[in-house]
Amino acid sequence: MSTRRLLILMCTFLGLTLLGMHAVPALLPLFVEMWSLSNTEAGWIAGIPYLTYLFGVSFIGITDRIDARRMLIMGAVINVLGYGGMGLVDGFWGAMVFRTLQGLGLAWTFMPGVKAIADRMTSENKGRATSIYVSSFAICSSFSLVIAAEITEVFGWRWAFTLPACTNLLAAGLILFLLSPVRPANAGGRLKIIPDFRPVLGNRITLGYVIASFTHNFELLGVRAWTVTFLTWAVATRGDIAGSFMGNFNVPLVATLLILIGVPTSMAGGELGHRIGYARAAFLVMATSAVAAAFVGFSAAWSLWLLAGLVLLHNCFVLADSGVLNAGAINAATPGQAGNTVAAFGAAAAAGGLVGPVLVGAILDLTGGGQDATSWGWAFASLGVVVFGGAMAVRVLSWRRG
Repeated sequence: MSTRRLLILMCTFLGLTLLGMHAVPALLPLFVEMWSLSNTEAGWIAGIPYLTYLFGVSFIGITDRIDARRMLIMGAVINVLGYGGMGLVDGFWGAMVFRTLQGLGLAWTFMPGVKAIADRMTSENKGRATSIYVSSFAICSSFSLVIAAEITEVFGWRWAFTLPACTNLLAAGLILFLLSPVRPANAGGRLKIIPDFRPVLGNRITLGYVIASFTHNFELLGVRAWTVTFLTWAVATRGDIAGSFMGNFNVPLVATLLILIGVPTSMAGGELGHRIGYARAAFLVMATSAVAAAFVGFSAAWSLWLLAGLVLLHNCFVLADSGVLNAGAINAATPGQAGNTVAAFGAAAAAGGLVGPVLVGAILDLTGGGQDATSWGWAFASLGVVVFGGAMAVRVLSWRRG
């Protein structure tokens, strides 16, 4: 299969599996009201998939011995159960159960795709192809926000989860019938079910990218989980928004556009890393994102143009390091440890994705319940502090070889 056809197939598969990824963040204000949730409970519903994602992605290392194609099919089938079940729940605990299944499904559909591509590409094209695939994640997942909102408005919120259950079934069929099996380079070796990340963490350069993966996803998923709620609050409390250009868009659509605006920066970040070194590019992007995060929440009390500008700037740079970090980690991987590197990288990402949304919710509860700009300011600033730590980890550990 040619490089172009492989990327089209994998990006299509990714899009079908991610169609419901941000359905919960899009509907979070509805669930808070309908189920009488605290901000911390809402944060748990948003973040709990990344607990099982952390568990699931830890086993991606077995794709150094078996074809990642098998894991992709299994992950899509689990998503069918996770999204289908979510459409039947009526409260906090039911949502927690089926959100955990969605996390496991995501773990076995997204990152194994990186390994599936790497196993079918030449060495010189792996970094760029991986960057394109990872960057398409934002495009694919962003539409789940507006699709969930529009389906809820017309058919009710339960159908917002029924549709992604159907598309995941289709995704499993695409991989089963269109992606040819391959034999991984180390297929003859001993199959280790229990992950051993010591070879990955012993690689100083890769370690920097793994730490950065945690902080990047801490910020990214914290932002994704709470953007709709933040903008909903801002629209409801600021009279100047209703009569402005921002008042012409529904909030989920604005949130979708914010994600899509960041997609070109993600691809540009990957190209920048290809030219100047992945570590250098990651440091510059993550440091800029940290600065924007420090001010974006507080800007809700400032002028409308400052609010719009900082929200736009932050959403551009929060995505720009995604492709850079993935490509950098793959390029720095020790020979024979590509799958294990993807697993360690994904486990760190999952841990960040779990903690970020919950911490934002907890800070909101501790600082006034998100009822003023100061409360939102501290919540977003906490994300900036963490992602700056990731920038420093890349600078110290991974800079030399990029």
